[in-house]
Amino acid sequence: MKKLIFILSTVVLVACQENNKEQEKEVVSEEIEVIVTKHGMDITEEGAITAAEFLAQFEGKDSLYTKLIAPINEVCAKKGCWMTINLGDDKDMRVTFKDYDFFVPKDAAGRFAIVQGFAKIDTTSVATLKHYLEDAEASQEEIDAVTEPEINYSFEAEGVIIKEEKLITKGE
Repeated sequence: MKKLIFILSTVVLVACQENNKEQEKEVVSEEIEVIVTKHGMDITEEGAITAAEFLAQFEGKDSLYTKLIAPINEVCAKKGCWMTINLGDDKDMRVTFKDYDFFVPKDAAGRFAIVQGFAKIDTTSVATLKHYLEDAEASQEEIDAVTEPEINYSFEAEGVIIKEEKLITKGE
């Protein structure tokens, strides 16, 4: 009987020690860090509309002064002197910067931009389209394929805010 009690006590003791080891695992926390950079005129995020709201407000107009937030698709690889933002439904809008006074980081694609300025429907010439493709480091084949001007949205920004969210994992 003493042996049985000794064996059961040993089993319970070992089981408790294993349970304590599981509870000593490292606690990991995650935080989102938001990095904000401003370019051009000092603007705020307040009053920025979504791409869908922009398209609805623009309907029937040839230009619109607005502030909008949208994801950045592409940035000029040479200088950061233009970018395209995603309006949804396979629509992009090229954003240039007022008086060529400022640029955005060349690695800003994938981040969100808040842009303030004038939007308009514009005809982009074949020469300008080819220039944009050269800036984007497209192949000569892609550049030569451009043979007609495009009618599309364009935006001249006075100021731009670029927001990037980074997930930070911390162990304690």
